[in-house]
Amino acid sequence: MVLRGLALAFLLVLAPLLLARGQNDLGPKDSGGPMEAETCQRPLWDPRLQLSPDQENYKKNEEVVLSCPEGFQPSFTHVRCLGQDQPISNWNPVYRELWQERDSRGSWINIQTSVECIEVLQVVPGTLEISSTSIKLNWTCRLRDACQNMRAMCSLAVPSSPPCEAEEVKGEEILQGQAGTFTCPPLQPFTVYIVTILLPPRTILYTRHFTTKETVPDKLEKLWLDPSTGFLRWKPLPSCKGEIIGYQLNITSWRAHDGSFLEFTQVLVNQSVTQYAPPHQAPGSKYMVTVQGLTAAGAGAVSVLEFQSFFSGEPLGLWPGMAVTVVVVLSVLVLLSAGILWAVLSRKKKTLPKKAEEDHYTELQPYENLDNYCVIKETLLGDEDAGKGGLAGKPLPQPLPVLESSRDSQRKEKMERMFKA
Repeated sequence: MVLRGLALAFLLVLAPLLLARGQNDLGPKDSGGPMEAETCQRPLWDPRLQLSPDQENYKKNEEVVLSCPEGFQPSFTHVRCLGQDQPISNWNPVYRELWQERDSRGSWINIQTSVECIEVLQVVPGTLEISSTSIKLNWTCRLRDACQNMRAMCSLAVPSSPPCEAEEVKGEEILQGQAGTFTCPPLQPFTVYIVTILLPPRTILYTRHFTTKETVPDKLEKLWLDPSTGFLRWKPLPSCKGEIIGYQLNITSWRAHDGSFLEFTQVLVNQSVTQYAPPHQAPGSKYMVTVQGLTAAGAGAVSVLEFQSFFSGEPLGLWPGMAVTVVVVLSVLVLLSAGILWAVLSRKKKTLPKKAEEDHYTELQPYENLDNYCVIKETLLGDEDAGKGGLAGKPLPQPLPVLESSRDSQRKEKMERMFKA
């Protein structure tokens, strides 16, 4: 009885197991499902891949050529479809599509990973060096024997135009091997260039835009003191060697008579400012102003302007115009004074001889009358006193000769004729 019970229990346990195994043995064959498919669907690899022929399904053993955009190459260039593999699990049937790739010897091997587009030539990270006059990079070829006789060159990204004219870069370099360094010829600051590496005839492996670094700006072309306003003015700098971020002004003053230092002032203005009103000047002082353009690389060459103050108590911004006005007024006054003085002197010179002649005549006339009177007395005495006082018969002493002018002689003769009459 005990043995019969054990046998019955064993059968009860074994029966379900046998039933389950029988159902599994039916499998896909018994249910009519295929063990292996004869086609493959378009693979879900890198979306950049280009397939030829390009279709949704491929037959078993159909060969497909893969390609990528310019500068990239696929992991494998030739693949073929092997159809679907058998189920991975008996409990949950899953079929896997099999693809093979052809190696360099022409043999077909199973593809175990996804196929993707790979950048053939790659710049080694951290090795790119850009200065204001050069671009240097280290490169490596990621696919064996795919980078032979490469050509590398630099060129302007856009044509240059005034005022920032850049010369075109000439020449190219042949690259060999699996790795190396490429350096552009001398370049210009703050300019956009294109670095291109290609395989003959026109397969571009690498192309990038680079901007060379900034440097200090050039010297100001023009710096002057506006006489109408007294403002310092300058011509703005173009951003040829760097973006102009402002201007730096240094103003130094010293005494004109001995050159001793007075004051130093530094001023920073932004890039849109092209004039500046200097501080009030001190009398008898000299000033020197320097102006420099500023970029991120620093201050550029110095432009210098020197001038001297003339008026005390006047602001520097007003004295140049006032100085011109005062000089003109003083010049006019001097000319007028000179004209008046010349006229006065000329008139005095003309009247001086006439007055001198009148003064001379007035001084001489009494003497002329006296002479005439004496002559008349001499004649009367001679007639009355003849023979009296023992003086008769004696001649009178002769008068001293008197130099007379013709005018005096005529007057004397006229008086004598009057007395005789």
